[in-house]
Amino acid sequence: GSSGGSSTGGMTHDGGSSGTSSGGVFGDAGPCDACAPGAIYVAPNGSDTNPGTLDQPLKTLTKAKALVQPLVPKATSDLVVYLRGGTYPVTSTLTFGNADSGQNGHYVKYLAYPGERPIITGGQPITGWKLSDSTNNIYSVSGITTPFRQLYVNGSKVVRARSPNLGANGALNFNRLTGADNTGQTIQVSATEVGSWKNLTKVEMHVMTGWGDNTVRLASISTQGSTANITIQSPENTILFVRPYPHLGGQFGGFTRHVYYFENAYEFLDQPGEWHLDETAHVLYYKPRTGEDMSTATVVAPMVETVVAVSGTSTSDQAGYLWFQGLTFAHSTYMRPSQYGFLDGQAGQYNLTATADNKQTVGRPAAGVEVTNANHLHFEGNMFTQMAATGLDLISGTHDDVVIGNVFTDIGGSGFSIAKFTASDTTEYHIPYNPTDTNEVCNRDTFKDNYINNVTTEIQGACGIAAGYPANVDIEHNEVANTNYTGISVGFGWTSAVNAMTNNKIDYNNVHDVVHILADGASIYTLSNQEPASEMLYNYVHDYQTSQWADYADNGLYLDEQTAGYTVEHNVMRNAPTNIAQNQNGADTVMDNGANPSMASSTVMNAGLEPAYTGIKAMTLPQLTF
Repeated sequence: GSSGGSSTGGMTHDGGSSGTSSGGVFGDAGPCDACAPGAIYVAPNGSDTNPGTLDQPLKTLTKAKALVQPLVPKATSDLVVYLRGGTYPVTSTLTFGNADSGQNGHYVKYLAYPGERPIITGGQPITGWKLSDSTNNIYSVSGITTPFRQLYVNGSKVVRARSPNLGANGALNFNRLTGADNTGQTIQVSATEVGSWKNLTKVEMHVMTGWGDNTVRLASISTQGSTANITIQSPENTILFVRPYPHLGGQFGGFTRHVYYFENAYEFLDQPGEWHLDETAHVLYYKPRTGEDMSTATVVAPMVETVVAVSGTSTSDQAGYLWFQGLTFAHSTYMRPSQYGFLDGQAGQYNLTATADNKQTVGRPAAGVEVTNANHLHFEGNMFTQMAATGLDLISGTHDDVVIGNVFTDIGGSGFSIAKFTASDTTEYHIPYNPTDTNEVCNRDTFKDNYINNVTTEIQGACGIAAGYPANVDIEHNEVANTNYTGISVGFGWTSAVNAMTNNKIDYNNVHDVVHILADGASIYTLSNQEPASEMLYNYVHDYQTSQWADYADNGLYLDEQTAGYTVEHNVMRNAPTNIAQNQNGADTVMDNGANPSMASSTVMNAGLEPAYTGIKAMTLPQLTF
């Protein structure tokens, strides 16, 4: 049958679309008692020539959208599309627009069939592995013509070959720079840490500077005595050596505090669970982990940057009233670092330009699921996973959207992102964002009862939750854990000027085990004027300290430059930095915070996921069946 898992609510691993016995497409599936009358059904082993009934389901969501569109104008209740368990591969972005939207207050709902786990994937399977180096137990596949930066084997991410290797059980591990020359545009490391690598210009160096991570592509290496001098490619060299913040050499601590690792050379392929793609020869190599049989392994490479997009026609002619529930969105790619490098300005926004007098422009990384110009969207009980950059991004022109009870895990950048950080990618990033078209501002969106864990794995300076300039955003009752920089960041621009932000709420969140690598972060971080009535209340912050890899210190709560309009009260900080950093703030009210504020026991008890949502933490990736 279809739902091989034994848990309630379909939250654990199950077999998806394996049932083939007679009596309907999914052998044991009788009529769904809870299913909406007149619903449309989709199944991986359906056919787009079918009518879309339970017994004769469609095969693709594209066809389901086409059947929904003519029904919308005359709908008198919500329209429902059920996805049976199994795998739905997309080879280009699946986009929902105005024609796919609900009308007259009725939703178009895309729901998992009860107890089943559909997965919408931008990944492609890689098969045909052969043992290519028996001495080192390395397998290979040739003919790989589309590059990628992540690889997943038997459901889990494997390591792009690197030096130094990770520590035991995947523990963080770095080398340190020995120096740098910003004028001569070279980076120095110990000569023992470099080699004569075959495809040198494909080798990348990830350098951590203050609060930002930098992925730069090597151009050359020359060795003098015990020192190796590294030059890097353009455009990275036009930014890294010029930019004053975050600065190579450091505002605090100097060059030799900076940690780094190399990545992407065949010569680094020396540990089980590492892989390398030789883009020149189009050969993929992998060194299996214990117990992996490459003749039966499921190997997935991400191929689509944005798997699903909701995109309205304009700020005044929006998409909306779309509901997604019980779905898994997975396997987005993000190739910009391979093409241009990636230098994080702040909060995962990458530098396009930087000048010595601190004029900077930034771009926004792609997301696995993106939303623009859409209102009254509802995302509930979904999983966003195995994505290269951001998980879910409400970019601009959103209002009254609800993101509740979802899981964000194994994500390269920020788990969730919302609102513009700059007006455009040519706008200097200190210029306050305050558009004349107020419909462009992300307004009255709710992000609640979500579990964000193990994100920022590729863009280490991204955040669990990264908000640019939202208005009336409600970030509450989330659990955020295991980030390499800040847990929750709201605000941008370092400005005291009136801007799009107002009345933002960061309340009742459980934030722990954050800022694993970088400096100058915090569990919760804010920037700029967010007057009036913004608040940071009843958050429980615990179990992290400044990392051994950080250039300098991290904080408990951080009200950074020109933060204004916040009431910060009753936040509990335990086994964590208990300071509240306030750097050039406007008017804020800060009282009754620390290890034991007056409301401590009830805050600890009530922060994080509410009881109805605690079960989402058990959610796992559905089995892939390509």
